[in-house]
Amino acid sequence: MKDVYAVLRQKEIEQSRLKKEVEALRVAAPLLADAEAGNDNQPTLPRAVNDTPQPDHSGWQDRGKKRWP
Repeated sequence: MKDVYAVLRQKEIEQSRLKKEVEALRVAAPLLADAEAGNDNQPTLPRAVNDTPQPDHSGWQDRGKKRWP
């Protein structure tokens, strides 16, 4: 059986952590809203990832399938 006071203390710690997270979200939300409102005038950057991946010629897939007699 769990100690009631230990469970209570754990819940109080969790509640304290959640209060800090909510406060941080209250600070961040207006900043993010302002950033989204100002994004309309910023140019978009091209993607840094290649959309068409090149074939793998390293042979790694074939090496595991070979069986030595």
